Amino acid sequence: MKKFWIVFILVSLVIGGGFGLLWYSLSSLDDSVSIDGGVLVWELGGKYPEERDDSFWGQVRSSGEMTLPEVLFSLYRAAEDERITGLLLDLRGVAIDWAKVEEIREAVLNFRDAGKPVVAYMDAGGTRDYALAAVADHVVISPEGNLMVLGISAELAFMRDTLDKLGMKADFVHVGAYKSAPERMMRSSASDANREMITSIVDDRYEALLDMLATSRGVEKDVVAAWIDRGMFDARSALKEGLVDTVMYYEDLMEDRFEDEDITYLTTYSLDHPKRKTTEHEVAVIFITGVIMPGTSRVDNFQGKLAGSETVVEQLQAVGEDDDIDAVILRVDSPGGSALASDLIWNEIQKVKMDKPVIVSMSGLAASGGYYVACLGDSIFADPGTLTGSIGVYAGKLDRSGMYRKIGVNREFITRGENALLFSDEGGFTATQRELFQNQLDGFYERFLDKVASGRGMTRDEVHEVAQGRVWTGQQGLERGLVDGLGGLHRSLDSVKWMLGAVPEDKVTIVTFGEELSLIERMMLKSLREGGGFSRVLGAVSGWTEAGQAGAAHLAIPMLMEALRTDGTLAAVELMDGRPVALMPFYINIR
Repeated sequence: MKKFWIVFILVSLVIGGGFGLLWYSLSSLDDSVSIDGGVLVWELGGKYPEERDDSFWGQVRSSGEMTLPEVLFSLYRAAEDERITGLLLDLRGVAIDWAKVEEIREAVLNFRDAGKPVVAYMDAGGTRDYALAAVADHVVISPEGNLMVLGISAELAFMRDTLDKLGMKADFVHVGAYKSAPERMMRSSASDANREMITSIVDDRYEALLDMLATSRGVEKDVVAAWIDRGMFDARSALKEGLVDTVMYYEDLMEDRFEDEDITYLTTYSLDHPKRKTTEHEVAVIFITGVIMPGTSRVDNFQGKLAGSETVVEQLQAVGEDDDIDAVILRVDSPGGSALASDLIWNEIQKVKMDKPVIVSMSGLAASGGYYVACLGDSIFADPGTLTGSIGVYAGKLDRSGMYRKIGVNREFITRGENALLFSDEGGFTATQRELFQNQLDGFYERFLDKVASGRGMTRDEVHEVAQGRVWTGQQGLERGLVDGLGGLHRSLDSVKWMLGAVPEDKVTIVTFGEELSLIERMMLKSLREGGGFSRVLGAVSGWTEAGQAGAAHLAIPMLMEALRTDGTLAAVELMDGRPVALMPFYINIR
């Protein structure tokens, strides 16, 4: 027994001493992740979501993926950081929407305007990669690299024939000639109104692409149009045609341009938290990301990111009750969703706006319910490529009676009341039920118009003229009074400062509702980020599959699922029980 206690005491001393040494070591560390400065290297690839998973293990699962706000604020901070001397964009296959491309370009241009050189490198690239690379002072491609600038395409998928084969039929009622979301399930091809709307957006984006590349490369628009019509370039033809400036391997580029420079990766730089200084103002940033649904915000493996009305309302209430917070930026990246959930958020925004300025920053999507929650903003900013508007509503359900018969399921219903089977999947709506739904949706549409008219200082008829479910780009929305100015998160922050009586150079404290990572977590993420990310091989494959050159048939279903998840169709399935839905009708993909 005596030996047991001796061993126990010794083990306790060892363990306790170990913990004490660990605590002493951590206590002696500076509360930041140190950086060397020099050239900032950004291995640019992936999706860059608006929000991160707050949990540490969520970060581990995503290999420490950076969010778009982290990227933007890091680039703007680096432009003013004397330790940072230049920027290398290492393009590895980005998968972001058009608006995010424009927002990142603006941040890189700001870096250039600070007098610091920007170099872009690619092993392979598609339209989005090249749009980002072109903003650099110097564009470099690998000797056996390939570049594909393929223009703009709108991708629509219609599932009526599929539903027919499964024995299902979609029955929907909608308001607005352009509210074409139900078409995906009710038609085999686009309606004339839908095709007109999408053609207009594609034309707008194509002209923007021409302007963007022509300005960046210092050539005429017809030269860029010829590049796009050719589409595919190897390294030598890209150099000959003026798309790139140098053909060189990555290692040779580093030796040639940055041999004597220290290297700091952007993923590490974003974890370097300078000691916070007391500022005069605090600004809260509230994210409304993903399909808007009742309940809490969450990430669903099937539906993707969901913006829960309960979570957003609680955050708005917290902001309203916090006397230290002077203003709010609503960062909206949503195709819409539940009409009820959107209205609950709208109502809370209205309360906050009584006491504090509310500025809206639209990311890639702020359409339908996404515009519903945005229309109250004191100022609304969008990128030129933001998809917005879609002021309209629809409701419906799926009739699965044929499917049940196909699989031999016979169902009997004992009911009381004419509408007992109103939300049942046994049959479609009756004429009386359809009239009832139409009246309710018409009423919601009119209230939607009134809310937009009040928020935007327009008449009901002026809003109706640009509503009817039609989706616009940010540029088109500006021309029609739906937004106040073009620009991203940084532009919105400048607007907030102006409303608070400050100037753009003044610093403010940004308050978010994400959990701040501890020093240990930041150090581990630093290790993850430095060892993770896309390989150049995957970047090259991404470049090829983006053009469809190496796309295999087995990728078709995952790509379709991703498209349906992105535009909210999978999430909308949960709402296909007759509830009003304010959701954008399609998904536009830049090739």
